[in-house]
Amino acid sequence: MSSQQPSPHADRAAEAPGFATALRGGAPKRARRRRDPDEPSRWRRAVLSADALVDAGFATALVVLALVGLRTGFLGPQWIVAAGVGLALGLVIGHLASAWRWMAITTFLVVAAVYLLLGGPVAVRDHLVGGVVPTLQTFRDLAEWAVLGWKRWLTLLPPVDARGPVLALPWLAGLLGGALTLGVARRWANVPLTALAPVALLAGSIALGTLEPAAVLLQGAGFALVLVGWLVVRAHRARPPVQNGAGRTARLATGVALLAVALVAGLFAGPLLPGAEAGARREVVRTSLVPPLDVSQFPSPLPGFRQYTEPNPAELYDQPVLRVTGLPAGGAVRFATLDAYDGLVWGAADRSTDGVPFQQVGSRIGTRGVGSPVEVEVEVVEGGYSGPWLPTVGAPTRIEFEGPRADELGSEVWLNTDTETAVVPRQLLGGERYRMTALVQRPLAKRLPEDLDLASGGSTAQDTDLLDARLDAWTSRADGTWRKFLAVANQMRTEGTYTDGGTPNSFEKVYLPGHAVARLGRFVNSTKLAGNDEQYAATLALAGQKLGIPSRVVMGAEVPADGTVRGRDVHAWVELQLDDGTWFPLAANTFVPPRDKTPSEQQLLSEEQKVGAQVPPPAGVNPPSLLQGPDQAQNATDLAKRKKSPFDIAAWPLWLKLLVFAVVLPLVLAALYVLVVRLLKRRRRRRHTSTGPVPARAAWLWRDLVAEARSLGVAVPRRVTRREQALAVDAALAVPAPEGAAGGGPGEHAAAYRPAESRTPQAAVVATVADGVVFGPGEGSEAAVASAVASADEVRAALRTRTSRWARLRSDADPRPLLARRERASGEKRTRRLRLPSLLRRGADPTPA
Repeated sequence: MSSQQPSPHADRAAEAPGFATALRGGAPKRARRRRDPDEPSRWRRAVLSADALVDAGFATALVVLALVGLRTGFLGPQWIVAAGVGLALGLVIGHLASAWRWMAITTFLVVAAVYLLLGGPVAVRDHLVGGVVPTLQTFRDLAEWAVLGWKRWLTLLPPVDARGPVLALPWLAGLLGGALTLGVARRWANVPLTALAPVALLAGSIALGTLEPAAVLLQGAGFALVLVGWLVVRAHRARPPVQNGAGRTARLATGVALLAVALVAGLFAGPLLPGAEAGARREVVRTSLVPPLDVSQFPSPLPGFRQYTEPNPAELYDQPVLRVTGLPAGGAVRFATLDAYDGLVWGAADRSTDGVPFQQVGSRIGTRGVGSPVEVEVEVVEGGYSGPWLPTVGAPTRIEFEGPRADELGSEVWLNTDTETAVVPRQLLGGERYRMTALVQRPLAKRLPEDLDLASGGSTAQDTDLLDARLDAWTSRADGTWRKFLAVANQMRTEGTYTDGGTPNSFEKVYLPGHAVARLGRFVNSTKLAGNDEQYAATLALAGQKLGIPSRVVMGAEVPADGTVRGRDVHAWVELQLDDGTWFPLAANTFVPPRDKTPSEQQLLSEEQKVGAQVPPPAGVNPPSLLQGPDQAQNATDLAKRKKSPFDIAAWPLWLKLLVFAVVLPLVLAALYVLVVRLLKRRRRRRHTSTGPVPARAAWLWRDLVAEARSLGVAVPRRVTRREQALAVDAALAVPAPEGAAGGGPGEHAAAYRPAESRTPQAAVVATVADGVVFGPGEGSEAAVASAVASADEVRAALRTRTSRWARLRSDADPRPLLARRERASGEKRTRRLRLPSLLRRGADPTPA
């Protein structure tokens, strides 16, 4: 009979809960039926309460006001949709994280999963399967833009076309803003801590904005009013019910007085703050970033002007180089604006440190200034135009490529909004087509005006004294800056001659290409000027700079009525800056003599007798910058000789970058973080248990043990005595007692357990010693504290051995034990301190809102 009866030990073993259940502070399944009916279930806690609805409304308003700062950085409404959906999902994640008490790492993983899984269909929408399912390329784009996209966005020309991977930025901002703002507010009751996330988001949106403020009134007064109102509501909510009506008049008077002080301070101190003066430059992050493009690496197109003339080996004079449709009659296409002269060549200035730099743009570009809108289509003829300089019209507002190289070229278009010059580093090779919309301000002036309101301040860093003698002769009878410039242009056109160098056997072959100082010196000091658009435009622009007029050279083409641009339509003209900051273009025919006005052989013989024969350079030697920049050949040789270093990250393949930066580096940083936290915990524990007053050591020892137990998953109650907390810790170290064990009283939860064996460490021993030392007479016994330290170490070790490896790792990464506050002894002096956010105060326990 006895063999057929079930063993009570077997019953107890079958009914014993798992250790994970005990660590969570739970009880056997039988005990769950006796749960307090007033305690809400897990899903019931996820339902929004009245306070949660209020917090969600304020959080939404604050995040929206903060994200308004992105308005000037994006072009199109797509970014609003991405940020709005991200905000909604972030609020849901923040609420669930507070309702279900997720750890920070859990919340981070949920946010990361939502960002990657939904970022494709919601924001990026590229490389999707069926328009919904993200692919590996989608994940790559989202990961890359989340880490490096902010810097790339800051180097793009604002406002950025809100399409493609760039939408990952507002999507991530809305997601993080909603999750952090509401999650922190619902998780912690501390009032100042509530403002941390929205204020950081506001500061970030302003710092990452543009030179144009997005919404000063909304982000200033509106944000402040909403935030102050939310803090007042939360402070009122945190007051005990008995005190809610007390001192209402005093609080109202204090609020009115503070508001009056703030208004007066703003009225008098506001104008004295930095940046308040009129016309002050707005300093944001993008103003201090240097776009990663060195425009000096691209050769100036002006030295290669002769390839479009006749005769020349390229034979482009009568051949189509471009086909342009949609441009009104008399329109011009700009190849490049050349606004810097270095003594060798007119080239595009590298304005990464001064002025407007080249910035990468998308297919759509923000509107700048006023003008007549045009929509043109450009075809680059094979065997015609080629190079990195993209032919543009006016101020481009949209550039969309077509054909097999559309993605390759469209993703790397750089534009300088000051010179309206576009660069494609991958170069046009022929056969490309693209559509462009632009604003055209004024056509080329085919006649010199009688008067112009010119700007002042033109100068050049190069020595141009070679022009002085000729300028004095040309301008001796002219008064005023414009009259002098007009005299120079007229003298060039009427007294000069035109030559492209002639045939190899012609006497004109001595008139060389180029516009370096030596070439221009011979050009202006001859009896009659002899050259083409290159020499005339270069000289006239230098003359304008010499007269104090901001001048620059533009190389482009005048589009004929049929839209087919041939080599003979390519010219170089000069632009002068007016008082209003715009540029006035002077067509080449206003200062270049007609083509049929060529130099004579007698003129050449006369020049040779005066200055000596002009000997052309040996065959195969190009003048400076004809095919490359001044130092490009040497730089290319150095780069060819330089071996690639394995530590050069730019030379790594994409898969290696992803492996290192997405897998290996995060794992190494996580391991380093865990190691540092463990070492800091051990060092802090050793220091606090060996120094200071004995009662303070005992009090701190218990708080450290409780914090460690909570990080291991033990549900230690708050705002109870040490011995009541010890019951919960010992319950996690115990096994169930026989059925019918006595219970009741404050130890009811732990009375159903008994020690598994006599040598099992007990937290009650540590709690008893701590109470005895803190509340007992005298200064306490150091030996008792040392014994309690050993017992606490045993309890801590026992808890760790009974948990999973993942739980131990999570505990090692938990920084809460580092924040455990040192409790004061009974005789220690207490001072009233300013209440700081719980994350900033040592030992502040997170308490739900």
